Formats: sequence, structure tokens, C-alpha cells
Amino acid sequence: MRVILFLLLFMHSLTADVLKENFITIDINGTNPTVILDFESDNLDQFIILDTNENGLVSWKEIKAKKEEIVNFVLPHLKISTDGKICENTLTDFEVYRRVHQSYIKLHINLICPTPKNETKIFYDLFFDVDKGQKAFFGMKEQNASQPMVLSSRTREITIKLEEASAFQSFVNFLTEGIWHIWIGFDHILFLLMLLIPSVIYYHSREIKPQNSLKATLIKVLKIVTAFTIAHSITLALSVLNIVTINIQFVEIAIALSVLFTALNNLFIFMRTKIWILAFGFGLIHGFGFANVLKEMTLNSHELVRSLLGFNLGVEIGQLAILIVVVPLLFLIRHSKFYKYIILYGFSALTAIISLLWAYERYDNISILPF
Repeated sequence: MRVILFLLLFMHSLTADVLKENFITIDINGTNPTVILDFESDNLDQFIILDTNENGLVSWKEIKAKKEEIVNFVLPHLKISTDGKICENTLTDFEVYRRVHQSYIKLHINLICPTPKNETKIFYDLFFDVDKGQKAFFGMKEQNASQPMVLSSRTREITIKLEEASAFQSFVNFLTEGIWHIWIGFDHILFLLMLLIPSVIYYHSREIKPQNSLKATLIKVLKIVTAFTIAHSITLALSVLNIVTINIQFVEIAIALSVLFTALNNLFIFMRTKIWILAFGFGLIHGFGFANVLKEMTLNSHELVRSLLGFNLGVEIGQLAILIVVVPLLFLIRHSKFYKYIILYGFSALTAIISLLWAYERYDNISILPF
């Protein structure tokens, strides 16, 4: 029982923060370049006392009351230089808003940079030392040159030579980020695992039978993965291109419920065959979840398509890496009691509980008021 409780707490702690993305947009068209920096406020309380009334909750009013202290803390973590000379910055606006279940702060900054601007360096490391999961999605525009990139604890500085703006470099950057996103997206991983676990068995008169044919297993896996890939690629594109828009808060709840349903299906067998239909249906929902990363960036149509393709391909590579490891192991142990009682029943039950906690938490946070 203690082991189960530990696993529940561990998995819940890994997934409590759905989004850890910050966003930096730099527009250096004209004589007065501007920066918009969006970052989540949760980690600030490690450095600044925000809960001034000590009631255990941080309100937007308390955050705004600490505006000067927050700005003085944050700005040194963002350094922009052109041709080797640091740009001076001036705050023009300070906003607090909510994205999913996180409070975010948006800083509007004017830059005074030396000219000409042949090379631009961006250094950013806000919270990277205390939270390795933090990422900053960066988009920069000057005339027709643009570079969407990603900053993280592994890559804290980007150098951009505007006359050599590399579309390939941007594509590779988002491909890498797509791989990383699927590996740290525990709800997406659990959904995929819940679909894959029963791929090495079949049901005969409600009895579990191990699949004897590796070919039959691989065909089932191929159908599941293909359906999931097609589905989430469709909604990822539709959402990023703003053809279809859905509130991300409800998407996150739906993703949690999709994990719950697939886990329960392993326990109570609502669907015995054609699991690929399940993968396709819920894959449409997961695509909206993937899209949230790219939608926050202000990219033109060419950048958006390039970033979309790179990110989506990265997600597929991340999935493939999981499949290569998981499916052969499942096939090897499919005859064992360990597979039946620990993996199929035990792990599915644990996943059902975790996903139910996610759904409740995400639903509960919708009603949190900003005052």
C-alpha cells in the first residue's frame, strides 16, 4: 500500500504543472524595438514573498503589488545585444493573466539598441537553475527575416545573424523540442502506454489470451500509432493555423479523461477490438494539447508551417522511441502473471487513479478567481 501511495504522489508531482513554457517575442522593425516576455509566476515565490497576507494563496492583486520587485528580479535574466553591445530596456506595461491553471506575467519592454544590427544575441535563464523543465519559446522579426527558436537550461543563449537566417536551424530546433515535449508529456505517454499494453493479448469469451503472432501484434500497434498520429496531426494543424479554436483548459481536462477511459478499458473491456478507433478519437483531443505550445508564438505563415512540421515530426520520433522499447518488452512477458496482474491490471488501475486526479485538478483550477 505504501508503494502505491508513493507512486501516486510521485507521478502526481511530475505532472502537477502541465505547462512550463515561457514566451519571448522580439520585434525589431523600426527605430524602437520591442520585447514581450510572458512567464509563469509560480517560481517567483522562491525569490520574492508574494503571499503577503499569508493565507496560502497568491492573488493577482498581491502579484501586482510586487510589480517593481518582480521587474527588478526578472529583467537581468533577459539580455539582448546587437553587434556585441547590450541593449537598454525600459518597461512599458505589466500584466497578470491566466493560462490553463497557471498565473502568468507579461512584460512589455522597449529596447534601445545600437545600429546597425547585423548580429543579435539573446540570453535568457529565468528559473532555469531551479526548474530544469522550464522552456522559453522565442520569436524574432526584422523585416522578412525571422527565427523561431527555443531556449532552455541546455540552451540559454541564441546568436542570430539576420542576413543568414537559417530555416533549417529553426526546423531542427523545433524537431528537437517535439521529441522533448512527448518525453516530458506524461499524460500523452500514459495514454499511449494504455493503448499499447493490451496489444500483445486478445480476448476470447472475455478471457485474456496471449498473442502468439508477433506479426499480429505489430499490425495492431501500427494501426494504433497510425490512427493516433493522423488524428493529432490533423488537430495540431487546424489549431495552430487558427482554423479551429478550443479553450486549452477544457482540452487539458479532456486529455486527462482520455487517459482515464483507456485505462478503464484495460480493466473492464469496453472495447475489445479496433482500439485504433479509440486512438484516433482521443488523438484528435491530444493534437489540441500539442498545438498550445506553437500557438503562443507570433509567427508568420512560413514560420508557422516550418515550426509545425518540425515539432510534429519530433513528436513522432519521440513516440517511435517509446514504441521500440515498450512493445518488444510487452511481447516477451505477455505469458507471465507479472504482465497480467502488475502491468495490465495494476499499472492500468494506477493510471486510472492518476488521470482522475488530473481531471479533478484541472477542472477545479478553472474556477480559480484572480483576486
